[in-house]
Amino acid sequence: MSQKELLVLFVALARRPHSQCLSRSIGTTFVRRVSSQERTQSKIIIQQKARESAQKIPLHLGIDRNPENRSAISRIPIPRGVKGEDFTPAVLSRPLGQPNPPRPGQNSPIDRRSISERMAEFEDYGNALQRRQVYLRTYLRPYFQEWKRLEHHKGKSFQSNPRLFRRDKALYFPNIWGQTLSESGDGPDGGRDTTPVLKGKVSIIGMQANEWAQEQVDTFLSPKDNPGLQDIVSSNAALVQRVDINMTKDWMASMLVKLSRSRLRKKIPKERWDRYFMIKLPRDIRRGLSDETRDAMGLLNSAVGYVYLVDSSCKIRWAGSGHAWDGEVAGLNAAVGRLIEEEKALASPKATLLGGPSILASANYATIRP
Repeated sequence: MSQKELLVLFVALARRPHSQCLSRSIGTTFVRRVSSQERTQSKIIIQQKARESAQKIPLHLGIDRNPENRSAISRIPIPRGVKGEDFTPAVLSRPLGQPNPPRPGQNSPIDRRSISERMAEFEDYGNALQRRQVYLRTYLRPYFQEWKRLEHHKGKSFQSNPRLFRRDKALYFPNIWGQTLSESGDGPDGGRDTTPVLKGKVSIIGMQANEWAQEQVDTFLSPKDNPGLQDIVSSNAALVQRVDINMTKDWMASMLVKLSRSRLRKKIPKERWDRYFMIKLPRDIRRGLSDETRDAMGLLNSAVGYVYLVDSSCKIRWAGSGHAWDGEVAGLNAAVGRLIEEEKALASPKATLLGGPSILASANYATIRP
């Protein structure tokens, strides 16, 4: 082809309409395929699946998890957080805990899933939405929110229930995994579950995250503030036990607690070392004692101390928070005594058949008078 012919061809190509350009036609065809009716339908399907997945996410996973100024699960009134608010903790009227019995291994920070199982969960769109809500709620939560709530009655979340929750209505104390003060160690995983410790006995559980919370728990359980409880526990040592759970919020506090084990062993009697659990509550909770579990058991402020009375089937029958108010110490002692009678009646069914006290009448409905 001569030089003149090449020039004519170049001019013809340059002057032709843009719609006839080879690259333009390919691009137009590609755009048409992407923006076809199938793409519209796929968009609708994806949006519909997203809406369905969002509807399955519980309300308490949203950013504003307390729109009614109540805890999302346990429904306990909480402060609004406004200046000059006059807030008084309400009397606990609903059972605390989870609906299903606890099992060893639950709420453990150790992830035993295979890589394929982890990838399947990671790629699931519904789980992605749930993780997004959890991350938003976690990182947008005010850092000093819990400390600010200490202004109201020293952080007391609720007043203890005046009588035992019925056994058939009570909910379960969750399984908690953590390290203990045991000299023999905690096994290959470096920790133990609370469920095997709680089953078969009446347990008085104190949960605290700092010295302030420990002082609050002591107003319920210490020999100085409640000598009557020590007499009840010592006279029923085969049935009643004390369990402690020390909570830490970050890795630094957790490391300090672990380094101070020798000091803790000096303060705590040796027979309680196996029942002193140390757990970590990171700010971003994906495993372990999650926010939902803490809400269900009424643990609304990790800076406050909590006391739980748990029966032999791991059900929460009584709970207290913050500093003990007038009547709550006597109420705890009466609740422990009543629960001991109930457990003994359950252990000896012949007593009920011979005309002994009915469990429902004497224990579940008995009013605990301070």
